[in-house]
Amino acid sequence: MNILIWTYHRVLPKASSAAVSADEFERQIAYLAESGYKSIGPAELELFFNGKLPLYDKYTMLTFDDGWADNLIWATPILKRYSAKAVLALNTGLMNKEGRTIRKDGNYEIIDSKKALEESVYGKSSRSFLNWNEILDMKNSGLWEFQAHGNSHFGCYSKFGRIKGFFPEKPHWTMEYALGEPPFPGAPKVSFGSTLADKRTVMGSDLKDSLKKASGDAEWTRLCQAHPAPVEILETDEEFETRVETDLTECKKTILETLGVETSSLFWPWGQSSDASVRIAKKCGFKMLFTMEKDIVNRKTSPDSIPRIAAPANFADFKRQMTIYSNSIFRRIKKFF
Repeated sequence: MNILIWTYHRVLPKASSAAVSADEFERQIAYLAESGYKSIGPAELELFFNGKLPLYDKYTMLTFDDGWADNLIWATPILKRYSAKAVLALNTGLMNKEGRTIRKDGNYEIIDSKKALEESVYGKSSRSFLNWNEILDMKNSGLWEFQAHGNSHFGCYSKFGRIKGFFPEKPHWTMEYALGEPPFPGAPKVSFGSTLADKRTVMGSDLKDSLKKASGDAEWTRLCQAHPAPVEILETDEEFETRVETDLTECKKTILETLGVETSSLFWPWGQSSDASVRIAKKCGFKMLFTMEKDIVNRKTSPDSIPRIAAPANFADFKRQMTIYSNSIFRRIKKFF
């Protein structure tokens, strides 16, 4: 038996960056329900790994990352209509500390995901994220379970790989943290590495100086690709371990003290981890660790590396993903492309 675990972030009236539309989300949940799938949580998944979950049922897991307020506004009513349950992996550092009652006065302004993350991670505003009273409402609904997504959500330059463009045409909300200073023209946008997976780095000062003196994508690209040491590592192994352990412990502690929930599962920010961070997470008491590797879950899956599939923004792709990952031949073919 195989289980597909779906990853969502936001559910909004209209699809946008990192968001599925409410209508599309309902189509997906309705299809799962009509197809006979039962939505489960981490406790049932642990039973599955131990061979104690009934084999005659079909299972899926619906997971949401971060803690966006729209999960309460638009996703919850849909879950309720189809008697579906979901798991919300809370990044406790993003949570809204402001008082509001969005279900009563409708004072939720939809902000672009990248802008909202930038506002929150740098302490400007967490208006796009849930506050703890709202999370308690979700808990009391019986539709949501809560697990850990860390207490920080930054990325750093690790290996440049494919450069996706340069600031200001191609900004990114974690760029200031990755640079160690405000972004400047020529700062490259890349696939940033999670700071819970690897040691803290910043772009090397000599490369930053060279980029600031140059102009144009071609010259900026040449400088980045030619530099022998584009980043500076700011932590020792011991400092990295202490920082990550503190981060994960703070996340677990906050959820326990606020919700009375003992978290057993960690959903890595951006799905990224390393051998060292996995070891630290297990030391902190996490039994199951979730990535963003696209694959099914079966009894051979390691609880240290549980794959999830990002839910597509349209129904045709959703059904296609279900078909591919539910068929062993299609899965093998998919891995080559």
